Amino acid sequence: MKKQPVTTSQERKMKFAEAGVLFVLVLAITVFVGVRMASQSGTDETTEVAVTEIATPIESAPEVIEPSAEFVAAAEIPAPTGEETLAVEPPRVVSYAMAEQAYFEGDYSEAADMFDTYTADHSANAWGFFMLGLAEWKSGELDASEEAFIAALDIKPDHVKSLVNYSRVLVELERPQEARAQIELALQNAPENVDANRMYSRICHNEGLLDEAIEGYLRVLQVEQNDFWSLNNLGLIRIEQERFEEALAPLAKAARLNTEVACVQNNLGVALERTGHYTAAAEAFELALAADGNYEKADESLDRVSGLTEAIDLQTIDLAAMADGFSAFPTVVMIDAVEDDLADATDELEIASSLNPIAVAEESQIDGPRDQ
Repeated sequence: MKKQPVTTSQERKMKFAEAGVLFVLVLAITVFVGVRMASQSGTDETTEVAVTEIATPIESAPEVIEPSAEFVAAAEIPAPTGEETLAVEPPRVVSYAMAEQAYFEGDYSEAADMFDTYTADHSANAWGFFMLGLAEWKSGELDASEEAFIAALDIKPDHVKSLVNYSRVLVELERPQEARAQIELALQNAPENVDANRMYSRICHNEGLLDEAIEGYLRVLQVEQNDFWSLNNLGLIRIEQERFEEALAPLAKAARLNTEVACVQNNLGVALERTGHYTAAAEAFELALAADGNYEKADESLDRVSGLTEAIDLQTIDLAAMADGFSAFPTVVMIDAVEDDLADATDELEIASSLNPIAVAEESQIDGPRDQ
């Protein structure tokens, strides 16, 4: 049987079918090759990067940057190893009461450190800076003390205690005019303040204004009859004025109030020596040395009076009675008794002139005015 010839229409359809199959095959091959090339390309990049990071050498040392002080302090702490944990110390917390307790226990350096910490956290508290000034002063840090008192007065310009104690620091810094200015401000704010009046008298004493200083100390003692340093300083001025009998009562009272202050016992001993009471003077100098074994003035004075002999008719002095009888108030003199007092004074002068002169103590054996 003979094949029938393919018509043109059929032939065209067959060619279209073959072309379609061929296109699908080429497309499939192209997609497959593209996927393979993409996969191969990604693997090669990763490998190349990894090799580059490992193999590239460091050609020069990195730039050295100086660390801050805080970083150095931290870097000095060894890093923890294994199961060790780094102990971080919490910041120090200081209360006013804690710092004040250290001050009153006499640990002034510790108190200064604690008040320094306290004021850093309480910069608006004048009392904190005042106590810092006191602690620094007691520690012998006069410049630091001045800074603290200035800070207190910047916060509270009328703070009397800061004014008074700042004046004390200025006296020790040998700046008397500035000290006077501070104490005058204190008196403007508190005319009756005992500490301010005592310090004012001390400044007058240092300046040689003895009568003005005496008036100031008497004003203090009229308010506070047992003010220890006013009693001592009043007696000291009377020694300097060679009013030795008048010096005995306030010094006897001061010495009885506190037997452990060497300079007061020494000043009493000088007054007793200058009034001829050598035995009592020796006892006072011994008490001064008991309070301070290195007190050279008392040691020298004790050697001096130990070789002196009292007048035969000299009455034993009763220092306790003299201390009890001291008064800062003016003595009221009755008019009817004036003539008798003059007669008694004349008799005393005649008796005194018949006695042998007493040993004269060196002026350097007495101590200067103090108020703390």
